Amino acid sequence: MPNFKYKVRDRLGRSIAGTIDAPTLQIAGDRLYQLGYFPIDIKEEGRSALSDLSEFWLRFQKVKMEDLIFFSQQLSTLYKAGLPLLAGMESLIEQTENKKLKSVLAGIQRQIEGGSTLSQAISRYPDVFPLIYINMIRAGETSGMLGESMDRFVTLADRELRTRQRVKEATRYPKIIVVSLIIALGVLVIFVIPRFAIVFAQFKTPLPLPTRALIGINDVFQAYWYLILLGAGGIPLLIKRYLGTESGKNRWDRWKLHIPVFGQIFLKIALSQFAYTFVMLNRSGIPILQTLEVTSGTIQNTHLSQTIDEMGLKIKEGKSLTAAMRETKRFTPLVIQMVSVGESSGSLDKMLMSVTEYYDREAENAIKKMSAYIEPILTLFMGVSILFLALAVFLPWWNVAALFR
Repeated sequence: MPNFKYKVRDRLGRSIAGTIDAPTLQIAGDRLYQLGYFPIDIKEEGRSALSDLSEFWLRFQKVKMEDLIFFSQQLSTLYKAGLPLLAGMESLIEQTENKKLKSVLAGIQRQIEGGSTLSQAISRYPDVFPLIYINMIRAGETSGMLGESMDRFVTLADRELRTRQRVKEATRYPKIIVVSLIIALGVLVIFVIPRFAIVFAQFKTPLPLPTRALIGINDVFQAYWYLILLGAGGIPLLIKRYLGTESGKNRWDRWKLHIPVFGQIFLKIALSQFAYTFVMLNRSGIPILQTLEVTSGTIQNTHLSQTIDEMGLKIKEGKSLTAAMRETKRFTPLVIQMVSVGESSGSLDKMLMSVTEYYDREAENAIKKMSAYIEPILTLFMGVSILFLALAVFLPWWNVAALFR
């Protein structure tokens, strides 16, 4: 964003000079006027190649969820302590280490100075602040409980991070094993087996099956290495592009829920996320239709997200939340029953929190059970693979040694 040097006079007639960044000269002047200054001279600063390069790379930098949690925690604390919002923003800008977030917060501060609310300011940065965050802040401003709304988002985001971490921990060991075996197989096929094949050919002794298999793999790689590399790089790219389309992602998310063992874990995590997000938004005072709309956008599974959208349409027709859930036929009986009890007793939030706790425990137990099954299976697979590779290398030597007895 361009920087503009300015000279202005304040309401007392004092001359002030400084810089401001804005998309255009006109907008820079408007912002200064909104701040109560009378512009005298405004001109764009010269830009260096280094600053242009820095701004270019800044576009690709991401604001992590951890950075957003830290910002929300600190701002909530300062706001509850009675510190004015602008003063709190100024303090947080100085503390923020993420350069992109620092730049965004500076822009938000200027917009608030110009008369925008916090929710209006952050809504201009959808790549940094998710929809649920914007809506919770807007609800907090409306109800006068901005600090509590930020605390609810922190709780929600922290829970999501812990869920992701559990899944990563469960899949880390299998990934390491598979990558290690691929590297070992590649080294043997490309560097070791071809040299052995030259030596063994001199003795004209039949090679064992494991060795012939690896030599065959090496022959295929030597003849079609460019096609193999193209496929190794191109196929994942094509799959990624297809999954990036609406139909591709919908099919993948639908299929994920039917994968043995893993499908139930994905479903439990998604239902827990739905229930918890619904409660946090409902407690913030957001209307139910808007709550469903925001929740739909936060669910990581498009198949379930479309289900929530269908629920919103049914509620618009005058149906209850329980009836809308039941008609979609995609929610478990437990969720429908708890929502039914919550609606009839006026304790919907409490019932959905019970759903969250139940499915959190179920997902945790399922992940532990999955890890307990995966480790011995992978150990067996690794042992068989290593045995195959060892036989491919050592069996020919035993055959050659037998010739000299």
